[in-house]
Amino acid sequence: MRRFFLLQVIMVLMVGFGYGVQPMRKPFLQITVDGKPSKSGDVLTVKPGQKVLINVDLEGGRRDFCKFPDTYADIAGTAQILSRGKDGITYQINGQNAVWKLLNEDFRFAADQFLQIDSKNMQSAEITVSSLQFSQSYLKITGKASWQFSQGGQIIGEENTAEGTLYFKVEGETDVWFSSQNIKATGIKNELVHEKLQEVQSACDSIELNFFRLNFPAVQQSVRDLQNSVKVLKSTIDEVKSGNPSYKTAIVFKGLPSDEPFKDITAFSDIKPEWDSLETLVNNSKQQLATLPAQSTPQNNDQLIRIITGYVNWQNSLHEDTFKEFSRYIPDLVSEIILMPENIRKVAEVKSVANYAQTISDLNAFLDQRILQIPDEIQKINTTQTRLQAVRLFDGMLRSYFSSINWAEWQNTRGF
Repeated sequence: MRRFFLLQVIMVLMVGFGYGVQPMRKPFLQITVDGKPSKSGDVLTVKPGQKVLINVDLEGGRRDFCKFPDTYADIAGTAQILSRGKDGITYQINGQNAVWKLLNEDFRFAADQFLQIDSKNMQSAEITVSSLQFSQSYLKITGKASWQFSQGGQIIGEENTAEGTLYFKVEGETDVWFSSQNIKATGIKNELVHEKLQEVQSACDSIELNFFRLNFPAVQQSVRDLQNSVKVLKSTIDEVKSGNPSYKTAIVFKGLPSDEPFKDITAFSDIKPEWDSLETLVNNSKQQLATLPAQSTPQNNDQLIRIITGYVNWQNSLHEDTFKEFSRYIPDLVSEIILMPENIRKVAEVKSVANYAQTISDLNAFLDQRILQIPDEIQKINTTQTRLQAVRLFDGMLRSYFSSINWAEWQNTRGF
């Protein structure tokens, strides 16, 4: 009998909800900032070191019914209201008391590293703006209320939740809130959008890294990952806007993840002839060194210095990024095995031979080593130069893809 009567009460409530003056509002946060009303999505201009007091209440939902039953449930004709308020309502129906009461209410405040949160009590927090250099930050607030309905020994639970976000913009600072190698975002900072922007940049980084490894199947997969992450970024921005129509942000994609590999095609075209000339230089130097007498004379010293200077001039003529290029594509070609040892190189710099016999011995050992190494280096350089041509295809695909995005801007940083 009790179960039947409780069901009868709930049916009355449901009828009330259906035919009330107004339906209960969706739970929402009522926010004040330093005593002034605010709402989720608002952008507050602050100064470094400023303190802001945030107060919050959870309104709507079951609280609407408890505070204004005649407005949001219209049970006046079927029940006698005994008490009502923000934390509960008691009414009598068919001689039986029915009670809605608030069991617990909890609010959580969360922010990034630029806001310090000092929770004063359950419903308020003092926010201190960082004095560090930054442009934007955010404060996310979540509220949860646990309600209980009881009648005739039967109990039903209900939970209402809501969340909101306040954005803080530092006075006088730019509105750029995200900047990486390939992306810039302006407008209002949002943690979900920030997360998706990082995923897009990670996909760009993966493309570039796989280019450096000449792993083109992996590049192809990384391009698909990039396209998917950009799609997710767009849908996330749309979702944020649907929940907060005042939210605004602008995304700019900068350059292409193939920019550096594309430039490296030209770099290796310049490196190749340098190594072709090196092979001739080293063989000639070895022959000249073999003709030097064992005895030191001013003429012999000068000839030795000229042989050393020839190699030093070659290595000084290399492009400054040569070994950076090697580190990307041929990591075993390091400066330690290619450049002339310092003890030999100094002879050319000071134009004086302190130990003629030892210098000849050291130079012979170095040239012998280089004669063995250079053919393998030339082969690796030629192979890399040939394989890098595939970058052109992917570069064209990426250029076409970013050019086709109509909801964000793409900036061509290469000029061609």
